[in-house]
Amino acid sequence: MSDAADTLIGSGLSGLRGALPEGKALLARRLVAAGRLPTPFDFDKQGLRLAPDEQVVLQRWLDAGLVTKVEQESRSKDGTVKLLLALHDGKKVETVAMPIGACCVSTQVGCAVGCRFCASGLFGVERHLSSDEIVEQIVHARRVMRIDRVVFMGMGEPSHNLDNVMAAVARIRDEVLISPRRQTFSTVGGVKPLERMRTFAVRPCLALSLHTANEARRRELLPRAHKDPLPDIVAAADAYGRDVGTPVQIEWTMLAGINDSDQDVDELCTLLQGVRCYVNFIVYNPVDGLPFAAPDRERIVAMVRAVKSRGILATIRDSSGPDAEAACGQLRLRDRVQASG
Repeated sequence: MSDAADTLIGSGLSGLRGALPEGKALLARRLVAAGRLPTPFDFDKQGLRLAPDEQVVLQRWLDAGLVTKVEQESRSKDGTVKLLLALHDGKKVETVAMPIGACCVSTQVGCAVGCRFCASGLFGVERHLSSDEIVEQIVHARRVMRIDRVVFMGMGEPSHNLDNVMAAVARIRDEVLISPRRQTFSTVGGVKPLERMRTFAVRPCLALSLHTANEARRRELLPRAHKDPLPDIVAAADAYGRDVGTPVQIEWTMLAGINDSDQDVDELCTLLQGVRCYVNFIVYNPVDGLPFAAPDRERIVAMVRAVKSRGILATIRDSSGPDAEAACGQLRLRDRVQASG
């Protein structure tokens, strides 16, 4: 049994599948994901009836089974908690637990898209995260606070790691017990990946990171995003949203003097005509070294009103945790920051 138990070290949640009978393994994974299996614990009280040798296996896994570990915890004034997670190969990612009950999950180490206003892509992408590395972020977040919603809006472009992310979506439903309707996949879009997403059995809600409806300006702001024409990307996103039965969330990070004009409103509303969606205007969060700023509040409110007057629902999103650099656009490769400093 000791040899079998040793194989569980760093095996991740999926490592429990072969170590215990499937029914018991699934219940164990659910209890771990719910934050109800700290060590030591009473197996019987958790409703997990295990033979003595099975208890040894599970206890061994609980001691050293996760493939990630929390290296640093930063708390914001608003209650947001940012977790710096160390991976098995020494790489690091950040995930954020928010008081609204949402966990902002990373899908890659870094990001290849290189959005000019986002810290996550400053040093490019180093590798994809496995489904275990994705799901475990929620396990760690649940040890900090109640989590009942997941947003794939952390480091990385989820569509570049589509198989692992969609596998995580299904596992979050089955193991973490969070419905796909309470999971949001945030992507810069692309016709082929959006069409491929429709083929998966378990599908999350969709957020399309648009940021501008002007083709030339979008290529400047999102230099390595898919080059498909914006009407085609939006149409593919709309088709996906109609398939899953939820409207597409259009994300638009507000950048003063860049995408906050009346012309921007006109281009946006024209592009979204007939699309089942709503627009989420995100107040830009400062990133050291980047030359951007948010418009003043009056201008943001005026844009929301202008879009709503054209029959499109629009809201303002103020990000959680900016003082802890945990807000939208502020997550980054911390080890690379330190190395370059």
